[in-house]
Amino acid sequence: MAPAASPSPGGVSMASRGRAAMVRRSAPAALALAMALATAAGLAGCATEPALPEPLLPGLDRALPGLDRVVVEQGGQRFTMRRDGERWPFEDAPWRADPRVLRPLLLGLAEARCDEPRTADPARFERIGVDWPPAGADAAGDASAEGGAFARPTARLSVRIDGVPVAIVIGHPVARGGTFVRVENAAHSCLTRVDLRLPARASDWRDPPLWSPRPEAVAWVEVHDAGAPALRVVARDGRYVAESRVGPPADAKADALVIALLNLRQRGLRPLPAATGGTTIDHASGERRLRFETAAGEAWEVVLRRVGAATFATVPLAPATQGGALAGIEFDLPPDVAEPLWASREALRGSAEH
Repeated sequence: MAPAASPSPGGVSMASRGRAAMVRRSAPAALALAMALATAAGLAGCATEPALPEPLLPGLDRALPGLDRVVVEQGGQRFTMRRDGERWPFEDAPWRADPRVLRPLLLGLAEARCDEPRTADPARFERIGVDWPPAGADAAGDASAEGGAFARPTARLSVRIDGVPVAIVIGHPVARGGTFVRVENAAHSCLTRVDLRLPARASDWRDPPLWSPRPEAVAWVEVHDAGAPALRVVARDGRYVAESRVGPPADAKADALVIALLNLRQRGLRPLPAATGGTTIDHASGERRLRFETAAGEAWEVVLRRVGAATFATVPLAPATQGGALAGIEFDLPPDVAEPLWASREALRGSAEH
């Protein structure tokens, strides 16, 4: 039989003293655990997301798929755009809107909120670009100021949301990100964290490419100049050469001409006088006619004329898929597009024959 545990001095057994020591050692650990849990609970409460500010244009996110009309005012000009499938043709001017400008702006407005309320004093609106009509050069459409290196364009955009007309002035961008805006009839202006990008010039609302959709697989191009027979360039072995050429081209002049035709774009446009109709050619003025056909049999025609260093183009013939938008318009072509189109006949023949 095991001997009974002998009591320690004072009548307390060794086992009792051990249990008391364990309690004393565990108490600080329990207290630390309780404090840690309390701190975590506090941090969790602090991490709760605050309520989001109200949208700048409530309901626009729902209305976007069915939105069929947008009015934009910028630089003294006003554009009314109506949706036509994937295109947004102008109602009050020839041509169509650039989807790379309009779509991101509409999506940004649908996302934008009044993240920081700003001034409600109309006398201060000009400082952040939300006065309308704007003071200074932008109101008069001063192109030298509007498109300058340090230009800060502003615009007014109007839509209908659930049948209610709404207008918003898009003001100056903020260096750290975001845009000053003012919804008309709202109590104050706002800073939204969304970057609402406007084109530098009002004319940049116009879609630059002439073709929509773009022609593919050009079979041949005929170059017509005054007093000279037509020079035909044809597709052969993945290159473009003069039809009479035997062997590969000596350089890429003909290729460059075809590539430029496929990628025509404008930097400005204007309606032609009714008497011109986009079809009259005065060869004595140095104009050039370029006719081409795709492998699918679609026929196109582009007429060029020079005015000083500038090149203007009309399109008297294009497939019905272009929607008739090209008729009666003269396009100002940028130099990088125009230069290959004016390749000399000698240069084009040099691409084809020695």
